[in-house]
Amino acid sequence: MEQKSTIPFWSIDAFLYFVMHRDFESKWSSELLSRTSTFIDAYILFDKVVLPERYKKNGAIKILDPNNEIFEYVESSALLHSDDLTKGVSIDLSLNFSSFEELESENYKWFSQHRGYTTQDDYENLMRKSTVSFAHLRLWQISLLNEISDLTQSTSILPLSLQNIDIAKARELPFHVAKLTELDGHLQETIKAVSATIGESYTDHIKNVPPFLSLLIDQALSSEHSVEVLFQLRRDFKSLRQKGTEFSELIKKATGLRERKEIIDEWSQSWELLHKGDFRKPQLLSRKVSSSDISKAIVKPQSAGVSSIIQSFLDYREEVKSYNRFRIYGELYNELDGIEGSVEKLRKKFSLNLINVL
Repeated sequence: MEQKSTIPFWSIDAFLYFVMHRDFESKWSSELLSRTSTFIDAYILFDKVVLPERYKKNGAIKILDPNNEIFEYVESSALLHSDDLTKGVSIDLSLNFSSFEELESENYKWFSQHRGYTTQDDYENLMRKSTVSFAHLRLWQISLLNEISDLTQSTSILPLSLQNIDIAKARELPFHVAKLTELDGHLQETIKAVSATIGESYTDHIKNVPPFLSLLIDQALSSEHSVEVLFQLRRDFKSLRQKGTEFSELIKKATGLRERKEIIDEWSQSWELLHKGDFRKPQLLSRKVSSSDISKAIVKPQSAGVSSIIQSFLDYREEVKSYNRFRIYGELYNELDGIEGSVEKLRKKFSLNLINVL
């Protein structure tokens, strides 16, 4: 069964700008990086990505899908909501959000993030002539995305500005995507711990940037080259998509709740072992076993139950099984572990100056 994702067209536009050649330096924000990342994650982690039809002839999109196997397009005529600002702004009245006043209170924050950076004075001058606030635009984007997601049976991938708006529609991420989020959380906590110790917060790393965007920034030689690198990353991490399909198929074939729970428990236990081991490949020789443990195992194995040396081997065998099951996550973490200077690489390679950070 193919797994589909869809993203707001804000994310597509941000990605296309990200890979576009520029002779000037642009001011960028956490939101624009987040939008770029949603495109990258959708492209790598899902079999198909659903886009509005107007992107069908875009050059970068064609390069990323030379055989027309990845991107699926939705015609504007099939949608109730407008999929272009020039066609107007529409909002789903059934959206369940906390309060419009709360969204309005964040208008400057998200407008500035949307533009890369805008001062408070410039924002207020622009808004005097506008009848549509940024709260309206956020509600429009989430309404459109929900409609496309329902129409195409896709998983929505949201940038920062659209998260936690529609509180009635909780996102259910596929297994392999949810685990990538946990890996990212582990990595970010490690970065924070190191930064707190050396007293230089995020000197080399961009705060809260998901794994695949970090890899792309590190591996691409330029903005134009990043399209080729992304195409290769999708190939390199094919097994991630396969892992999600494998888990879904096991659950689908299981008969009864008990069998499904056993599968979920087994996979969860494997993941916890990998997580506990900091995503490293298990090493039996690194385990410390005393001479008395060896003596106990050889001379009197029955008197002490399972000895430390036997238990150590049994634990190692379980850890190897877990690592082999989720090997691709360990390999990804190893690649991320060696990345340095991401902020400077973003500026030098992509001509993007990250100054508006959340």
